[in-house]
Amino acid sequence: MSSLHVSPSTPSTHAAQPLSAAERRLRAIGFALAVLALLGTVLGSDIAQLLQFQPNVHGHTHVHAHGHPFIDARAFWGIPNALDVLSNLIFLPMGLWGMVSLFQAPVVPRATRQAATVLFVGLLLTCAGSSFYHWAPSPLGLALDRAGMAVAFAGVLGLAAAERVSQRAAPWVWAGVLGAGLLGSALAFAGASATWMVVQFGGMGVVLWAAAQRAQPGALGIRWALVIAIYAAAKLLELGDAAVFHATGDLVSGHSLKHLVASLAALPVINALRHNAQQGDVAAAKRA
Repeated sequence: MSSLHVSPSTPSTHAAQPLSAAERRLRAIGFALAVLALLGTVLGSDIAQLLQFQPNVHGHTHVHAHGHPFIDARAFWGIPNALDVLSNLIFLPMGLWGMVSLFQAPVVPRATRQAATVLFVGLLLTCAGSSFYHWAPSPLGLALDRAGMAVAFAGVLGLAAAERVSQRAAPWVWAGVLGAGLLGSALAFAGASATWMVVQFGGMGVVLWAAAQRAQPGALGIRWALVIAIYAAAKLLELGDAAVFHATGDLVSGHSLKHLVASLAALPVINALRHNAQQGDVAAAKRA
């Protein structure tokens, strides 16, 4: 196993440098999303009435005949909504695998390492929070579910900033997204979804924008197009929850598959870290 260390940082040098064009654009995007989230939160009730979007006690507008917002309410082994609950367990090994891969990667820039840590911790929290929510959907469960995802989103956006904007920008991004995401999670109690929607969809818009930027020196080489494609597939499965359930002969729902597919978004990050570790091993062998 390679020894753990990070590349030296020079905060005073970074602080003295003016913002790059990409950093200025990222700051403007962040400001615009913050304003959008604020307006959505303030005007949320009016917008909800206009769109006839009134979340119920489960945090969703639609509830099936069995009383839950997801199509598959089958219980197995005494576990209610079993497949929606159990499919969340995939986030546990993915988070642990990510943490091990991060530890084994010998030379990872500090801000990249921090953002990756946030991502993998978020996967572990998502496993717990989403399992709790799907066991018995409730406002508290919804808040915990979104809180775990907020941490994972923060890590993903921090990594995108570190890889495609600058090391200096990464902590701004993941800390800002984390704060906004946790706020959006807490607002679930009041049925306000605007902040959460901005974090989720605005955040992926930021990843799309960042993926179009040139990779920064020392970048891990994460395949962002694959991350985006996996997220889009997971979102389509979520939207097609009932359609997928019926198409598979009531075998598995779109929401259960969504959990499995969403966990795969960590693979491009893990693969990049493992490649970094392999390069470190080769360099160490050459020095020996």
